[in-house]
Amino acid sequence: MYLCKFDSEGKRVATVVDGIHFKNKKEKKAYTDQGYIETSAEDYAYYVGNRGTGANGTGYIRGSDGKPTDAPAYEPSIDDKKQAIITQYKLDKEELTKYYADAALHDDAELMADLKEEMAALDEKFAKDMEELEA
Repeated sequence: MYLCKFDSEGKRVATVVDGIHFKNKKEKKAYTDQGYIETSAEDYAYYVGNRGTGANGTGYIRGSDGKPTDAPAYEPSIDDKKQAIITQYKLDKEELTKYYADAALHDDAELMADLKEEMAALDEKFAKDMEELEA
């Protein structure tokens, strides 16, 4: 038998196991008094990911009915979104820089001018994307 503790959103935050963490009713009661809930082996398997990642790919939480239910879809934070924009910007800039260096080595002024325009557009898009997140 498992005793699991869940946060207010239904996420499992701790587990204790019969015969390991508690061996009698008194020890078990000490855990249940702290908010641990008796959980079947089948339900526990969902909470620890042994039954897949659910419909949203984010695992399972304890539903209002006390049973495993699909965890909500992951919603990236503003910081996560900013980091994704920064990472993509750096990758795109690095690629343009390589092309520009190659064009410079080959004395291709027309391509260098085109790449400068692309870089300006990339910088503009980066600034706009970051500004939209901060709005």
